[in-house]
Amino acid sequence: MTSEAKTKIKKAVKITSSVAWWCLLALLFALIVNIIGAKIAGKVPSVCGYSVMHIVSGSMEDEIPQGSYVLIKRVSPDKIKINDVICFYSDDPAIYGLPNTHRVVKEPIRVGEKIEFVTKGDANPAEDHVTAKGDRLIGVYVDTLDGLTAISSAMSGNILLTVFIVLQLSIIGMVVYATVLVKKSKENNSEPPIDNK
Repeated sequence: MTSEAKTKIKKAVKITSSVAWWCLLALLFALIVNIIGAKIAGKVPSVCGYSVMHIVSGSMEDEIPQGSYVLIKRVSPDKIKINDVICFYSDDPAIYGLPNTHRVVKEPIRVGEKIEFVTKGDANPAEDHVTAKGDRLIGVYVDTLDGLTAISSAMSGNILLTVFIVLQLSIIGMVVYATVLVKKSKENNSEPPIDNK
């Protein structure tokens, strides 16, 4: 392989890695803006149809312990069936508008074009006295995120602190990466030409 071909390959790799890095940072920034925007609007952030929820009560123990983070998948209300654990914006006056995660305990109810669900927390003695509305469905429970729960416990669960730390680490990463690129560029430009005679 000639020196010129090696130089072209190095340049292509450098450009590709630089573009990939900036795309990753742009994606991270968009994700952070999405999360902050959803929080300001009082909604649950969703990325590619998935949300992460923090369970603040023990109503779903033993399956979902209090303080756990869970993965929620957005689905159409007509896909929900009995025994699914769903997350929805509650119409219960005590927690109106807040996300609630409970199990569907009866077949979904059709009210005209709309669907409603009778729900119950596994640890609660009785069914919820207000049905969950299909048009207020956030999604269906997929799994508990034990790793995220452990990290959150270690960081005291402060989401603003977490976002701040991620932003700071991103900025530090950009500065370090830019410094390395400049240094490599200077090193490549200062190399003596190769004599191919």
